[in-house]
Amino acid sequence: MTDKKQQLVSLQTLLENSATKSGMPSEISAILTGKRPPLDHDTKVLINMIFARFHHIYTHRFESAYRDETTLNQAKREWAMSLADTPAELIEYALERCKTEHAWPPTIAEFIKLLQPSPESIGLPATNAAYVEACRNAYQATGRQWSHLCVKMAALEVSYYSLKSEPEKLTRPLFEKAYLNLVKRIIDGETLEIEQPIALPEPNAYLSDELIAQLIAAGVAETKAPTLAYYMEKPKQSDVRSRYRERAQQELEQLGIEFNLPD
Repeated sequence: MTDKKQQLVSLQTLLENSATKSGMPSEISAILTGKRPPLDHDTKVLINMIFARFHHIYTHRFESAYRDETTLNQAKREWAMSLADTPAELIEYALERCKTEHAWPPTIAEFIKLLQPSPESIGLPATNAAYVEACRNAYQATGRQWSHLCVKMAALEVSYYSLKSEPEKLTRPLFEKAYLNLVKRIIDGETLEIEQPIALPEPNAYLSDELIAQLIAAGVAETKAPTLAYYMEKPKQSDVRSRYRERAQQELEQLGIEFNLPD
C-alpha cells in the first residue's frame, strides 16, 4: 500500500473513531465518515418529482445547471439528504413559490427558505412593509394604527425607543427575526395576544373605610384621598415611600384629622 493510501485509510479510521466517541448526530457522522445511509423509496420518488418539476419550470436553464447525468445524480442525492422527512405539501408549496421568486433553479438553501410560508401568503404585511410601519409608529406617542397585531408585537419586542433612535442595520434584523417568529407561531395555529399589564387599584382602595369616612365628613375625600394614598404605590420599606407617607400624614394633621397612616 502506498504512503498516500495509508494516509487516507488512517484519516478514515480517525474520523470514524472521532464520530463514535464524540456522540455527534448520526447524519453528521455519516457525512464525515463517508458512510451515508441508503435513501428510502419515498424520498427518491419525492426528489425525482422535484427535479422533474424543475425541468418543466426552468426548461433550458435547468439543462444548463445540470448538464450531465453524473452532476444530476449527485445533486439529487444532496437534495435528498437535505429534504428527507419534509412533508410533500410543503414541497409543493415551495415549488409554486419557485415560479414567481426564482428565475433560475434554486439552491438547496434557497429552496429550504421557500418551505416557510411568507407573511403575505397568509394575509400579513410583507416583512419590509411591516418594518416600515413599525418605524413610523415608533414616533407616535398615541393613536398608533396597526395593520396587524404581529407588527405591533414585533415592534414592542424591539422597543419603540430602539426603532426610532437606533440605526436600521441594528433594528431591522431584530425586527425581522421577531416578526417572522410571530408569523410562524400563527402558521402553527397559535393565537397571539399582548399580555396586558395588571392595573393598580384606585388610590382610594388603599385607604381604610374609617379614614375615607373622616375625609368625606371634612368634604375633601375626592381631592385628598388620591394624594394621601399615593405613597402606598411605592415599594414597601423604601425611602421614597417613607417620604410620601410623612407628607400625607402632615396633610391629615393640617385637616385636623387624627389618623395614623400605615407604613
